[in-house]
Amino acid sequence: MIEKMSKVQIIGPKKLLDDCIRTLHALAVVHIETVPAEVTLEDAFMKRLPIEKEKLKEKEFLDRAFERLKNVLMLLSPPHFYSTPKVDVREIKRLLAELSAVEGGIKTLHAARDDYTEELSMIAKYERLLKGFAPIVPRLGGLKNFDIVGLTIEKTREDIVGLLDAEINRITGGNYEIFVEDLDEHTTGVVLTYPRKYDMSVRHLLTGKSISEVRLPEEYEDMTLINALKQMEMRKSDLPGLLAKTEGELDEISRRWYGRLIGIRKAVEDALDEIGVITYAAQTRFTFVIEGWVPTKTLDALVAKFGEIFGEGVVVRELEIKEKEVELIPVYIRNPKILRPFEVFLSALPPPRYGSVDPTPYIAIFFPAFFGLIVGDIGYGAIVFLLSLYLRHRFRNREIFGDIASVLMVSSLSAVVFGFLFGEFFGDLGSRLGVLHPIIFHRSEALKTFLVLAIGIGVGHVVLGFVIGAVNHLHRHRPREAGAKATYIVLILSFLFVVGVIFDYLPRSLFAPGVVALFAAFVALIVMEGFLGPLEFIKVLGNILSYVRIMAVGTASVVMALVANKIGGLSDSLVLGILAASLIHILNIVLSIVSPAIQSMRLHYVEFFSKFYEGGGRLYKPFKKR
Repeated sequence: MIEKMSKVQIIGPKKLLDDCIRTLHALAVVHIETVPAEVTLEDAFMKRLPIEKEKLKEKEFLDRAFERLKNVLMLLSPPHFYSTPKVDVREIKRLLAELSAVEGGIKTLHAARDDYTEELSMIAKYERLLKGFAPIVPRLGGLKNFDIVGLTIEKTREDIVGLLDAEINRITGGNYEIFVEDLDEHTTGVVLTYPRKYDMSVRHLLTGKSISEVRLPEEYEDMTLINALKQMEMRKSDLPGLLAKTEGELDEISRRWYGRLIGIRKAVEDALDEIGVITYAAQTRFTFVIEGWVPTKTLDALVAKFGEIFGEGVVVRELEIKEKEVELIPVYIRNPKILRPFEVFLSALPPPRYGSVDPTPYIAIFFPAFFGLIVGDIGYGAIVFLLSLYLRHRFRNREIFGDIASVLMVSSLSAVVFGFLFGEFFGDLGSRLGVLHPIIFHRSEALKTFLVLAIGIGVGHVVLGFVIGAVNHLHRHRPREAGAKATYIVLILSFLFVVGVIFDYLPRSLFAPGVVALFAAFVALIVMEGFLGPLEFIKVLGNILSYVRIMAVGTASVVMALVANKIGGLSDSLVLGILAASLIHILNIVLSIVSPAIQSMRLHYVEFFSKFYEGGGRLYKPFKKR
């Protein structure tokens, strides 16, 4: 539900400003707002509260500390388990001084790790080329007067190798060696050796988009090829150990410091927040003024706490909310613990306006019901329940995923309940075993009954949406809008009465009253909504028919389960039959998670919420510590 909010003003002497801000930070209930400009205009002595030089210096220090902490944290990998201690703002400087002792080591180790990784990659790049070239070195009679050029050529241009061979032969008069080897499926490696006096001519030749020169790294430039190869092999065997040692040292530092660094960073952010709040306040010559919003339930406790700490030195008073401020009141949505996971559905929508309706309780009732109606299978529901249990444990530290898992858990229980009512356990497996039979109807056979049930649910859900909208408009003193919502309800019900009489579901005596009510509501709708009203009513009828998807998707699910059992029974091999049936059931279970969830969400977002939901609100964000 959306909590009632109160506007508060806090006034006190400027010498108590810092203490007041720290108190507000600790209480974490006031959504602080900028003191409005009209206050400044009304009171010649009121002006914006500037940040003093000392505070600006402190802010500069904290900004530098935040960047420093962010950079150090980027160099460390989070350990699997760590705790974040609460750090007092007054301890920041001492803790940063302690960090200095290990910060240099972290940077050195991180740089070493990057160097080792890069060197391994470099050695792997040169190794095949150098190994392939090594056998021809003795034939060259040493390398003192020869230049060595390594090249890579795209395989799509392998014709270049022949042309290159001919041209080098022409330039050097045959005094050269060429070695060609495939490096991978896309690249050919070429090594050329030739007397150094031909270097300029050869280099001029080796220009082309399909040719790339490979040079030895700087640390190997002065070595002979054989020595370079030996050195690379030695480094290749040493580097994994060096890399592992460096990683281990970084991990050890991360285990000791990562949680502490997070705690320090949060303390720095808290301190920056406290300085930033000053810009929201106003001042007179001797006093400060802070304004904001609090849940009405906490107002008395807030006043009492300030009285306990500051006595009569600081005044907390409730302000009258002006009409133009109503749209600006922040929205605080608070539901019982059992309903809270269903608030995840609101994350896809703009927050509701203050004074409108929080749809969470209705989602908590109807989403699992629709999911259960569509899945309607004990076996499927049990598997989804176990999966949701695992997901909730797996993502227990990630609120959104944990909420989704909790919603899925409740919905799976609904699927089990409807599975009992429909007599379904992995399709008709329960009835084949003689342990389960439909209590209300069989979904694959009573299609007409299922269709009528789905449309009936649609009528009830849509009418409920209009009822919620009408009541909310009355509560907010909007009689015209409330009347329009009520007229839609009369139109829907009278239309259904007329249709029921035409198809002999209702007695003929109700036809005339139904037509009169339908006509009167139609006229009333035009008066209140204009000529777009009737068009909107046609859309409402389409909304109701959308609930047929409950029957359609539910029937498809049960038919697929029946097909799985049928195919499994046709196999001559018991093992193959179970395997075939299991594969189809697994596919159906996946579809039974995704499709019912999507269809249920659509029925809520499009068909239900459109009757009463008003977005565009601002979320309540109290000033609180990180």
